[in-house]
Amino acid sequence: MSHRILITGASVAGNTAAWWLGRADLHVTVVERTPGFRDGGQNIDVRGVGREVVRLMDLEQAALAQGTGEEGTAWVKDDGKVAAQFLAADTGADGPTAEMEILRGDLARLLYESAREHATYRFGDSIARVEQAGDGATVTFASGTVERYDAVIVAEGVGSTTRELVFPGENDPRWMDLTIAYFTIPRQADDDRLWRWYNAPGGRSVSLRPDRHGTARAMLSVQQPPGGEQDWDVDRQKAWLRERFADAGWQAGRVLEGLDSTDDFYFDVLRQVRLRRWSKGRVVLTGDAAWCATPIAGYGTTLAITGAYVLAQELIRTADVRVALAAYERVMRPMVEDAQGVPKIAPRLANPHSKIGIRLLHGALSVASHPAVRGVAGKLFGGRSKDVDLSRYDTPTSEEPPIILQSSSPAGLSPLLALGAVGVVLGASALVGRRNAPDPSHPGIRRWYRRLDKPGYTPPDAAFGAVWPMLETGLALGGYRLLRKPSGAARNAAIGLWLLNTAMIGGWTQLFFREKRLAASAAASGAMVATGAAYVATAARVDRPAAAAAIPFVAWLGFATLLAERIWRDNPADGR
Repeated sequence: MSHRILITGASVAGNTAAWWLGRADLHVTVVERTPGFRDGGQNIDVRGVGREVVRLMDLEQAALAQGTGEEGTAWVKDDGKVAAQFLAADTGADGPTAEMEILRGDLARLLYESAREHATYRFGDSIARVEQAGDGATVTFASGTVERYDAVIVAEGVGSTTRELVFPGENDPRWMDLTIAYFTIPRQADDDRLWRWYNAPGGRSVSLRPDRHGTARAMLSVQQPPGGEQDWDVDRQKAWLRERFADAGWQAGRVLEGLDSTDDFYFDVLRQVRLRRWSKGRVVLTGDAAWCATPIAGYGTTLAITGAYVLAQELIRTADVRVALAAYERVMRPMVEDAQGVPKIAPRLANPHSKIGIRLLHGALSVASHPAVRGVAGKLFGGRSKDVDLSRYDTPTSEEPPIILQSSSPAGLSPLLALGAVGVVLGASALVGRRNAPDPSHPGIRRWYRRLDKPGYTPPDAAFGAVWPMLETGLALGGYRLLRKPSGAARNAAIGLWLLNTAMIGGWTQLFFREKRLAASAAASGAMVATGAAYVATAARVDRPAAAAAIPFVAWLGFATLLAERIWRDNPADGR
């Protein structure tokens, strides 16, 4: 086979593809616009099927030896004390810190050093024009050179210029409402080997991660809708960060000082790359240029390595480039769509805007880090059910197994995110309820409630105190199960009704106890019966156990409505 292959982009995906294609004796050229190989970059990890590919390349032990030495992840408070942590020694390969944790530049160089034995590298040049005919693609480079190739692989990254040249206007990005800056700062004597993550009000976060180069890798992020910040010049981006994080607390001041001396500043507004096709004629996209899932997915490097491997194997297996590119897309689509299914609420949950939200996040993470439930975190960070089966490429082409297409409905929240969402929602409801409770901490409310005329079938206060936590536990169970389901009209409607009913519990206590509006609270109780029944009916279409868990809630609401109406009628002076 005499295919001539051009790869543009000498990073993880491009070097992986070059290694496999060059090793199969195809003529491979890699073009990179930077004048030399790019070191640097932040922490990345390789998991699951991606690590299998690295193992097949005989590079696994070398990658492990060049790891960052990160020992785990800790969420810290303003004073630096740990609120929750996941140690790699406890979570194994599937925690927030993977076993193969390495800097982007270190992994890319490892791949490059191996790939250049089989491929020709051309630095300081780029693609200016591509013209395609039936039997090849003619490429004009920025240097003026013109050459012809059988296939062109674009592995440039999320902002790929070649993608826009060949696929103009086809990317429909999914913005993730998170702006992030990465850069390297000097290490301090008290820096440990943990990834330390600090949340500040306003959806801000500061994090520091260790490396093996005597420095620290810093990250600043802000949860907000996109405003075109990625197009600003570097000076404006740094000024914006200084303004936003001036009062953030913890080690924000140290990190901001590092902006002055860093030489690897990277700033981006996170968005997923979404395209209906990854190939056009003999030009094909891979890695972030094709499907960037963003760092939120935690699977970007694994996707890049796996996608490059699959693409290379398909090109090696057949002389028909178009057939190979079509097969590559069919194999990779389910894995990519699964990874891109991160709900847009995820950045908001991970970056609360209020101090209460931060406390709730820390509480949920503390629970998740407990040994009894630690396995939940592993399901968040571990392998995915739609990972590519690499055994397909152990089979000769004539005997290859059929490609089974799986449904591509966006996945539901991971266990840890679902648990965190439930914790935030119920925690907020509990705080509101506690604020309005007729107990000794609110003597005015307590005296008013006790002097009301109440019917003889009114349960004692202790019964109320026991029943509501049980009912809310049922709601929590149902909410968790629904959040874990794939997104869809019925599931999303059920979650909306779940949120509405949870919010109305707090609203009812506000009306009845704090504002003493008995008539309005009786009407609100009746409305909750209706919305509760709608929730049960809608949830039953998605998950019957979730619906069943809410039936006691609706039944109790019916009784509570009768009780609220009777109290209103028996206390006309307070009815309003």
